[in-house]
Amino acid sequence: MPRCPTVLVLLLALVAVAGAVAEPRLIELAIRNGRLPEDRRVVRVRQGDEVTLRWTSDRAVTLHLHGYDIEEQLTPGTPVAMRFTARATGRFPIEIHDASGAERTIGYLEVHPR
Repeated sequence: MPRCPTVLVLLLALVAVAGAVAEPRLIELAIRNGRLPEDRRVVRVRQGDEVTLRWTSDRAVTLHLHGYDIEEQLTPGTPVAMRFTARATGRFPIEIHDASGAERTIGYLEVHPR
């Protein structure tokens, strides 16, 4: 006959492991001349991660993360944190909108399933 305390301990252990998988992620991103550096154009995280994208820019721009519908205003010299839980998986464009109204994709957020 199975023992309930053993089953309960196993279930609690599984829940603890599942909760420990998500990671807090802090990613620094600097936009210069309207561009991200080549090695920062794709940001990869895992589903469930608590993500903070800390942005700086040398120009005033509006930054938009598609798929998560997050928009932030960036001014030169002022870091801005974009915080969210990476729930939706996929590849999401990161766009800037400048003072002239022009929109341009400068990178992508990739959220991979666990």
